[in-house]
Amino acid sequence: MSDGIAWVAEGQPLPGGYCLILARGLTPEDLVRRLVPDTQPRPVGPRTQEAFEDELRELSRATGRTYPMAGVRYGSVGDLAFAVGCGQWEFALGRHDTPAIWEGDVHTYELYYFAEHPNVPEPHFRYGHEGRVRLSSDIDTEEAPYLFDVDGDDADLVADMENAAEVAPALPLLERRFGLTLPKELILTGELPAAVIKSPQ
Repeated sequence: MSDGIAWVAEGQPLPGGYCLILARGLTPEDLVRRLVPDTQPRPVGPRTQEAFEDELRELSRATGRTYPMAGVRYGSVGDLAFAVGCGQWEFALGRHDTPAIWEGDVHTYELYYFAEHPNVPEPHFRYGHEGRVRLSSDIDTEEAPYLFDVDGDDADLVADMENAAEVAPALPLLERRFGLTLPKELILTGELPAAVIKSPQ
């Protein structure tokens, strides 16, 4: 049975919110390289979420100054490659920072929620394909957890999602429409390959 994606918003299972990037048509390693095209990711081996978060904090302290350290844990489930942002991911990944992953015959799905400032920016979803943002929408995760401000280059898809968004909570709707899933227990407690993607030069 698929875990889906709705679990990522149930009681904030990931510290600080979530940065989740999924792709069809890429290997996990290629996805990570595309996330930071101007930087060489530094693989550190398998890590649990907790261990990697601790490691990134220690790396930041070791610089002797406050420096945002960001990394990803990554893997695949079915035909989806995925990457989970870790550490201070908001300084390296986000709704305006990942255009390289949309290029070519690749379908990418991005979910962002920065818990420290839950509404600035709004929780966000974006679907990209062939170098274009086909669908982009904010998500209200509090009183009315629906898609809103739906936009994008695919007018038919945008119209369909606007209609569906009025009656269906956002994450289950996206899960069904795009066939999205993430392995819950593996992400929360298991080990996945990890890489540092932002560190002092």
